[in-house]
This record gives sequence, C-alpha cells and structure tokens, in this order.
Amino acid sequence: MKVVPLKAYCATSLETKEAVERRIERGIWIEGKHYYKIQNVRERWIDIEAVEEWARNGGNSRVA
Repeated sequence: MKVVPLKAYCATSLETKEAVERRIERGIWIEGKHYYKIQNVRERWIDIEAVEEWARNGGNSRVA
C-alpha cells in the first residue's frame, strides 16, 4: 500500500499523530503530495513514498 490512514502510518512509523499534525500545520508536509484529505473521511491519509522521499532529502519538502 502506498497511501495509508494516519493511524496506520503512526503505528508502523512509531511517530505520534501530534508530530505529523505539526508538520502539516507548519507546511512541511504538503497536501496532495505527503498527505491527502478524502471527502467524507475525517482521518488524513499519508503517502508513504512521498514521506520516504522527504526523509531521504533531509526533510526538505521542496526537493523533487
């Protein structure tokens, strides 16, 4: 699976929901690239491949 619910992402990555939400609020993770809001679904979905690329680029969202 390339895109997973936030809860599943947190369970596998061992990151907290709060840490992810801070990245989103600060604009570090970009909607439509690192995460998605799906209509009629409360939970955000995380793009695993985009987040892995972000981590490999040293946390730089603007690269690639």
